[in-house]
Amino acid sequence: MASINDNLFTIMNTLALSKIRDSRILTKCGPMTAQICEQGIKQLYFDTQLWRDSKPKAVYGAAFLELLANYKSLTPAARWKYLALEGTPFQLSVWKVLNQIPFGTTVSYQYIAKKIGKPKANRAVGTAVGTNPISILIPCHRVIQGSGALGNYRWGVDRKRALLDAEQKEGSDLLQLFT
Repeated sequence: MASINDNLFTIMNTLALSKIRDSRILTKCGPMTAQICEQGIKQLYFDTQLWRDSKPKAVYGAAFLELLANYKSLTPAARWKYLALEGTPFQLSVWKVLNQIPFGTTVSYQYIAKKIGKPKANRAVGTAVGTNPISILIPCHRVIQGSGALGNYRWGVDRKRALLDAEQKEGSDLLQLFT
């Protein structure tokens, strides 16, 4: 018998294949582009080109927002199945740990290095975190320096701070970033 997560995965996969290919989504932290393939979400990134346009033409991805509503209820393992990630085995191991960081919390690069069994690979972990192709859903913004400093973020430290602040608000959830 299929679990509720398996059923949600099937429903979301059907939505992705039937309604979404490339979606531009307006978020509170700026416009994003989602790229979907037959295997699932391939990329989700802040669209810096839209920032450069004087009048950005972003389409609200209603089907993508519906997909996110279901995504929130999935376990990290079920979420992982829905992502169409391409990377080295090392990158995939780092991204899998990122996928398990609870909403509203942060971890250090050292923490991730230890979790993947490579305690001296902080810099390599930082590089893998920085190449994460699925922003927010694989929460690379939740990784900070061991000192507590925010560190870098592919789309700017101000955006990283805004994402972390949004997660700290009482009653906040992933969907609030997209509405």
